Amino acid sequence: MWKTLSLLFVLVLGVGASRSEDPSYLPTIQGRWNASDLVCIGKAESPVRTGVAQFINGANRDQLTANVELERCFKGQAPSSSEIQVVGNYVGAAKKGERLIGFVYAGPPVGFVHEGRNLLFLRKGAAPDEFAVTIPVFQTAIPLADVPPEYPSSTSPDFTKAVLIKELESAMLEAEDTGRQNINRGFSDPLCSDIEYIEYLMDYLGTSDGIAELSRLSHTAPLAIQRDIAVRLLEYDPGQYEPSVISLLLDDSAPAWKRGNAALALGRDGTPAALYPLQRVVLEPAGTGQLKMLHNEAESSLGSLKRRAPDK
Repeated sequence: MWKTLSLLFVLVLGVGASRSEDPSYLPTIQGRWNASDLVCIGKAESPVRTGVAQFINGANRDQLTANVELERCFKGQAPSSSEIQVVGNYVGAAKKGERLIGFVYAGPPVGFVHEGRNLLFLRKGAAPDEFAVTIPVFQTAIPLADVPPEYPSSTSPDFTKAVLIKELESAMLEAEDTGRQNINRGFSDPLCSDIEYIEYLMDYLGTSDGIAELSRLSHTAPLAIQRDIAVRLLEYDPGQYEPSVISLLLDDSAPAWKRGNAALALGRDGTPAALYPLQRVVLEPAGTGQLKMLHNEAESSLGSLKRRAPDK
């Protein structure tokens, strides 16, 4: 029940792949990094449509553009001017004078740069101050917190790694429960939830370092983020994280989809201590669609847990 678009396919563009290939979703930070000429942090103005529609990957896509002020770059030769233009494409194309209303899309996450600060993965354009997002349609840019975190000294070992960890964690803390929503000039531009930044950290750092970093962060993070970290790390240490996951499951003030995440995690990796909490949720009234889904997830997880602990 993770709050993301369903992925119908995942094709990874390898290092050195031809740029004439159809655009393919790059799920990992390293994949985006390898496929890019320039990796920078920059602050973007509100994206706008250029009025041009391009046929990409079997569909017409409206072209988008945004002016970006670069803060710092980690890969590639930084342009001589910190002010650049970034182009990309929307998932669909509106007819002249109309907006895309009721447009249905299912596939890899899509998205251009977001208004505000972003971690940008870019390819060179024809002009020195023009760049394109590495994948023109699918999501590559990562939205960051409005205010930069405090960085370590630039002479510190692994400076780039330290900066990216701080940026992802700062964004996680700013997003917390619900993420942020930005609607500009007729197209919706949803930003990340804290759960997505947790996944970005695990992806970027790898399992061992990711567990260590998230465990460290959990000691100071707000309760909602502590619980989401516990859901993510439950499989690695049920003894430490199961109480927090159970607490989220039973908290009727928490979003139902997050409680569903807790139920599913307990079904996969919980201990017999989770049996009674799951039973409580199964017996709760389920008046809304989200609560019915939570009820079903708790019931399924309860069955899974009972099969692993048949004497309980």
